[in-house]
Amino acid sequence: MTTEMTSPSSGEVLHLVLANSARNFLLNDVGTIGNLVDPADQTGVNQAPATGANGAVLVFGTPRRRANETDRVHQSRVAMRRIRSNLRTFRLAVDPGWSTALRAELSWYSRCLGESRDLHVLRDMLTIHGPLLLAEVELKPIVDIVDQSISGAGARVAVARAGDRHARLVDQMRLLRDAPQFTDKAERPAIELMPSLLHRAWLDVRGAGRTARKDPSIQHLHKLRIRLKGLRYGCETVAVVAGDPAERTARAAEKLQGKLGDLLDATHSVEWLQAVADSHPELARSTESLMVVQRAAAIVTRRGWKNDLKDIERRWRKWQA
Repeated sequence: MTTEMTSPSSGEVLHLVLANSARNFLLNDVGTIGNLVDPADQTGVNQAPATGANGAVLVFGTPRRRANETDRVHQSRVAMRRIRSNLRTFRLAVDPGWSTALRAELSWYSRCLGESRDLHVLRDMLTIHGPLLLAEVELKPIVDIVDQSISGAGARVAVARAGDRHARLVDQMRLLRDAPQFTDKAERPAIELMPSLLHRAWLDVRGAGRTARKDPSIQHLHKLRIRLKGLRYGCETVAVVAGDPAERTARAAEKLQGKLGDLLDATHSVEWLQAVADSHPELARSTESLMVVQRAAAIVTRRGWKNDLKDIERRWRKWQA
């Protein structure tokens, strides 16, 4: 006897994706998803399943607790970005009051973690490029400054994590994992509703892309990167039911998102080094050597972004056709 597979509802697909991201956050930020995981465990046990209702499959990785704080902060921020993006893109399927409040809290905590993430990226740059450009006696004072900044950022994150606001956010993430608040539209088949809700994300990318082509300033490219995240995460969610066309569009968006992220990191490094030079004139010569490398990295990462954007447009149109 053959059992007929029915199309999963929009709510089932969203719950699968949101629960996966909530687990990722809880494992890496809190260290547990309840009483199921030892915070010291880093083997990936109790991961979210790769399949959900009616065999729906996730195209991105299942969550696991990462081995160091830098990677855990990164995973926490990725989880929050994915949640915020999906709540925005598929807003008609989720309770508006609940989702708007949760997105605001996720934005707050993401900013708390963002400073720490940027400083760790900066320190990695100094570790890789610094010894090739400067003697240890020249590099050490700069590394000491970034290490002090990392300690300060870490202390601020610790204060945030110890507060009531973070505790309430954790409660909301557990609710997101177990029982998200949906509207009646979430009962509609995912293959009918969710692709249509992606069009706003596509229009946002198209508009930001037109602006960036006219004036490829850092501000406009940063805006484009934000819009690409929305399209990427939305496509990854829709890929649960739409398959390869959505996944290919997501991967193309991810490629350009990563390239623009590298550009912004290089630009931020130059700005940070310039601030160090301004406040510590004795380090001006050393920081200038490092800034030359980061300016060159920014130039390299700018190359080809318009072609990458065309590839996204081509994949989107092919899918929609």
